[in-house]
Amino acid sequence: MAKTELNAADLKPASRLAPVIDPDRVTLHANGQVWREYMIRCPSDMVSDDLKEPGIWRKLQASGSRNSLKKFDRLFIVAFDESWVAEAIVASADNKGAVLAKPRLTSMPERYDKLFNDGTYRIEWNGFGFVSVRIADGHVMTQAVPSAALAERLLAQLYPARVA
Repeated sequence: MAKTELNAADLKPASRLAPVIDPDRVTLHANGQVWREYMIRCPSDMVSDDLKEPGIWRKLQASGSRNSLKKFDRLFIVAFDESWVAEAIVASADNKGAVLAKPRLTSMPERYDKLFNDGTYRIEWNGFGFVSVRIADGHVMTQAVPSAALAERLLAQLYPARVA
């Protein structure tokens, strides 16, 4: 007879590794005499609970860049889809990671104005800016731009011009 029942010991929870912050997504906002302020954009698969994990900062800390975090630096962290932001102070930092002192989370409201969609192309946020995406295959058609209006203008250039 084949065993059809599963034991509780056989079911192991899927362990999820927190994504790592890309040093290119860390921007110095202000450099004061005592501390610095940074804006950080999170990867698409990051959730707010990942901010508790010191290892998410390992690439930034190991890079040896001038943006490596130090104690008392202030961070403004933005989710990939901009659904939440967090404000935090670095409690401690070394070359392997950084510990944040109680990040303060704020949920952002959904967009009131819907982004353009004509059935063939749509405008969407990609984490760096607004892009035009072909709906059929998800291919990004334009470069990232800072506003949805500019993305719509670039999208209009994808269509053939009418002959007079």
